[in-house]
Amino acid sequence: MTGIHPTHIDVYKVAFIHKSAVRPENGSKNLNNERLEFLGDAILASVVADYLFKFYPYQKEGFLTKLRARIVNREQLNEIALNMGLQYHIVAQSRFNGTKNVYGNALEALIGAVYIDKGYNKTKEFILKKIILKHIDVKDLAEHDSDYKSQLIEWAQKNKFEILFDDEEVESTEQSNLYFTSIVKVNDKILGQGKGLSKKEAQQKASHQALNNIELVCID
Repeated sequence: MTGIHPTHIDVYKVAFIHKSAVRPENGSKNLNNERLEFLGDAILASVVADYLFKFYPYQKEGFLTKLRARIVNREQLNEIALNMGLQYHIVAQSRFNGTKNVYGNALEALIGAVYIDKGYNKTKEFILKKIILKHIDVKDLAEHDSDYKSQLIEWAQKNKFEILFDDEEVESTEQSNLYFTSIVKVNDKILGQGKGLSKKEAQQKASHQALNNIELVCID
């Protein structure tokens, strides 16, 4: 899976422990993958930035920033984690309400574990060979813009339409997790609705739906 022979196996075990699997009464409430996820997220962003800087030597900062965001976005990482088979290694007490974000989080935690165990150069090699080159088509991402919110705002401004995002944070009744909902209104007409574990994810889903319903505004 990683192509790496662990020196300190315990750190890799922690990378796959979801916070739901740890009970406070066992005295190890901090033994989950959240800290490794934080570390792996930062390292992944750094390696991707370095890769894109060299891959596109003449592109401007804005292009590189947007492309990096598409590479490290949550849905992309979730799919990569599933393709790598990480779902079979995650230790958790509860189900995830249909969300895949736990898998992307585990991938970032794994990156953090590789860094702790092997250092930056080996981690960079792992990210490049096992993640970017194997699972991501950088040129295709560059050509196809999946930032639906930006596309929608640009369309609304061009056509002089008023656009409004109505966002709400909701507490799940099945778990203690929070999620977000977003409603997109164009000229006071609801064109799209979305739900996600972050406000950004909910807005992107709502914007995607709204783009498919643009004709509802144009025919008024």
